[in-house]
Amino acid sequence: MYPVGFTKNKKRTMTTKQLLKIDGLKRYFPVTKGMVLQKVIGHVKAVDDISFVVNEGETFSLVGESGCGKSTTANLVLKLDDPTAGDLYFNGEKITGMNGPGLQNYRRSLQAVFQDPFRSLNPRRKVKAIIAQPLEAQKIGTKQSRAKKVAELMDIVGLRPRQAELYPHEFSGGQRQRIAIARALVLDPKALVLDEPVSALDVSIQAQILNLLKDLQTMFGLTYLMISHDLAVVDHMSTNIGVMYLGSLVEVAPRKELFNNTKHPYTRALLDSVPVADPSIKMKATVEGEVPSPINLPSGCRFHPRCPLAEEKCLKENPKSREVGPNHFAACHLV
Repeated sequence: MYPVGFTKNKKRTMTTKQLLKIDGLKRYFPVTKGMVLQKVIGHVKAVDDISFVVNEGETFSLVGESGCGKSTTANLVLKLDDPTAGDLYFNGEKITGMNGPGLQNYRRSLQAVFQDPFRSLNPRRKVKAIIAQPLEAQKIGTKQSRAKKVAELMDIVGLRPRQAELYPHEFSGGQRQRIAIARALVLDPKALVLDEPVSALDVSIQAQILNLLKDLQTMFGLTYLMISHDLAVVDHMSTNIGVMYLGSLVEVAPRKELFNNTKHPYTRALLDSVPVADPSIKMKATVEGEVPSPINLPSGCRFHPRCPLAEEKCLKENPKSREVGPNHFAACHLV
């Protein structure tokens, strides 16, 4: 069964078309001193001049350690925060600075699924009301048409009709994430931002949700921007991958190319840190040292204090991203 607005013959045709474009995006947070007369003494460069493209029907994943700027980027894309500089384009239209009906249409076309399904669902509302809420907010349809669409979406994400009358606390974590996915789909979006969509779930449930997301992508021609620290999840889901370190993109490549032909030392360290199931296989040494403060960034390459391959040039000059293979970009002096 296909929900209203999601009929099979409405399935989007896949083309290599840019849907989302990030161009030189920055987000700096001021650091102040003083209780009354606050003085700005520096900035946290949470996102610092990043650019990438997400093509229609594909999944672009951002990976990196906690605090590298992944979720800040997601918030900027979702217009939950405004950039310090840079531009955001959706379907060829500039979104930066947009207000009014244009912004409303953008938010309808781009929905989100967040990390913790329990915190993202209103505990005082029944599931049927939670899923229908975006339709009510946008004043779409009648009460009867909304109820029909909710029922059809619940069926698609694997929930039973009688569960529409239940509250979020009566569901398991995996079921709550299915509710969140149904709510995200109710406005017939073109794209979803998936911010750590399975990290709060048991491993046995993660695969079910990931497979559901892949099925929905095929069924409805959805485009995903995924935020994750789990490289196994990223490997399973991604078309292209961007690796972030201290607010910057250090490597961007198609999934297979990134895993099989890694160029940046930081990306290699992330891959080497993934545990293996075979205890006889000794894990390689992972990256050492603490992540530098984003308030006081190192000179030159930001990764050089932790890089085992750093040279004199790395300490003085910040490398620019350049193409090192087909659709493969890396910001490193050593490649």
